[in-house]
Amino acid sequence: MELELLNGRTPNGADSIYWEMARTGSDDERPVVVLSHGAGGSHAVWYQQVPVLAQSFRVLTWDARGFGNSTNQGSGPSAEAGGADLGAVLDAVSVAKAHLVGQSMGGWHISAFAVANPGRVQSLVYADTVGALWTPELRQAITEFMSRGGLTSNTGSIPIGRHNALWQGTAEQDLAHAFLYQQLGSFHQPPMDKLGDIVSHTVHHDDIAALGVPVLFVAGTHDEIFPASLLQASSEKIPLARFVEIPSSGHSPYFEQPRAWNESVLRFLNDAR
Repeated sequence: MELELLNGRTPNGADSIYWEMARTGSDDERPVVVLSHGAGGSHAVWYQQVPVLAQSFRVLTWDARGFGNSTNQGSGPSAEAGGADLGAVLDAVSVAKAHLVGQSMGGWHISAFAVANPGRVQSLVYADTVGALWTPELRQAITEFMSRGGLTSNTGSIPIGRHNALWQGTAEQDLAHAFLYQQLGSFHQPPMDKLGDIVSHTVHHDDIAALGVPVLFVAGTHDEIFPASLLQASSEKIPLARFVEIPSSGHSPYFEQPRAWNESVLRFLNDAR
């Protein structure tokens, strides 16, 4: 099966939002899966997912404003702005309804979009993310993580392959792959100083439950930012939500353990068709 990749830029206010669509052909009407990246990432981080998921779905990736190839001329990144940008991209590619996957920061974007556009959501996947669904325990966990330096400890002089969004064992097992993770975030200057404006946004678990769509939470066993046990507890506040833990991974199992991550997400998406 030969895949093709479309790309474009969608204006939304003062900004231009970059997107890519992987599909099997111009007449492909299969369901759409949207992959929303985390802080410091871009559409390119999904290179291990797109070729796999595109065998069964149309796969849409995009850059949040200020990240990757998207501009940041307007009001700046926020959960609401990210949700609106996602809506503009879906409109541009004529997609009325989609399965939404959000990694870390991307979880806030899909939650904001889902609450504002409940009829356009087929399912939700929260990948190592609070996704605005805060609990007191998760707030305490992020406070403790930030007190240890947060992601800022990844700046300046750092060992090759070391990143707080990766499990330490990832670099030990495959140093080149861990180094690629560092390099993928080096092609742009994302507005990390505005990250607090995004993560402060809150959505209630009842709001997501009220959507009536399938929900999956995925977490890495060694996630130091949002511990897997706390994400599992968050998932239990949404009736019928599923939870999957990915061993031998940290905050980014989609990158660290792509086969296990892809299999778990594909199984869920196929059930949610």
